[in-house]
Amino acid sequence: MRILFMIPAMSAPGGAERTMSYLATHLAQQHDVALLTLERPRAVAFFPLPDSVQLVQLDKLGGRGAIRLFKVLSRFSAIRREVRVRAPDVVVSFMDTMNVAALVSCIGLGIPVIVSERNDPALHRIGHAKELMRDWLYTLARLVVVQTPRVARHFSQSKSILRVIPNPVPIAPARAHPDRPNAEGRLRIIAVGRLEPHKGFDRLIEAFAQLAEKYPDWDISVFGEGPQRPRLEALVHAYRLDSRVQLPGLVKDVSVQLGAANLIAFPSRYEGFPNALAEGLAAGLPAIGLRGVSGVEDLIVDGKTGILVDDEPGTLTAALSRLMGSAEMRRNLGEAARNHVEQWAPAHVLRLWETTLGDVANERRSKPQRIA
Repeated sequence: MRILFMIPAMSAPGGAERTMSYLATHLAQQHDVALLTLERPRAVAFFPLPDSVQLVQLDKLGGRGAIRLFKVLSRFSAIRREVRVRAPDVVVSFMDTMNVAALVSCIGLGIPVIVSERNDPALHRIGHAKELMRDWLYTLARLVVVQTPRVARHFSQSKSILRVIPNPVPIAPARAHPDRPNAEGRLRIIAVGRLEPHKGFDRLIEAFAQLAEKYPDWDISVFGEGPQRPRLEALVHAYRLDSRVQLPGLVKDVSVQLGAANLIAFPSRYEGFPNALAEGLAAGLPAIGLRGVSGVEDLIVDGKTGILVDDEPGTLTAALSRLMGSAEMRRNLGEAARNHVEQWAPAHVLRLWETTLGDVANERRSKPQRIA
């Protein structure tokens, strides 16, 4: 089977890029796999890709003014040219902007296109006009793959053919001991994600500030990078928590940090299926997250693998206090969390993807079409 994957970039450390790395690496063991991105040639992927995956970098990102406009408008012809040359059995695109470009570029080629929505479109807004265009173009896809039932419900009234495939959750290389302090007698809350407003890290720091005096042996580390760093740093300084709250930036492998933590906080207002949270649970960490958030509500079973809270003042502080104050609760929830995420083991999820792609490719072979 010849598969052409598409994603805007692989140099970013996001969940879509990580899942693409898993998927392309797995399928390249038995299939002819190419991965097309819009980034500049020789851009380095944040997550590893084997040499067996053919990397195609179109240099259609970035720039300003007329240069940026040219790159955006010329994406379609460049993608179409690659599809015609490679003649894949199936095209698989990740992320909404790439999905739109892939569908437009493949019109009339007779190649089935599977698009994968990697966020919750009900809350991740891209502008009314773009949303209308996306929703219409998605009806041209052979399949729309979503990560959770909540996102599937968003598209349920459309004519798109939907399939739910969550992200794979690998076995944690480092197991946490949420009930035990480290060698210095300290305990730690960990949070992971891009430093953006919707991730809610400002609220997490504010909640921790209300508890810092009550729990003097606790610290917090927020791993990630992004535009909200100045605001978060200012908050830390304003609350005089410089020695208790760290913003270490990006790390290549966060699993070591997860294994050294005592609980994971995930106050994001919307998600698709958050890898960082899933990996925290796989390491055996109890979790706190917001109720009604795609992926979060699947991973955190309230009272069993963590605590779900409403997006209201004081709820996050109360949940943190419950877990910070009870080593037994952290231990019990963390153990249940490790067992809960086994249903998303990579072998199972990757098999779902391979079966889906095989069905679409075989369907096309039974009705061959000439590439225009």
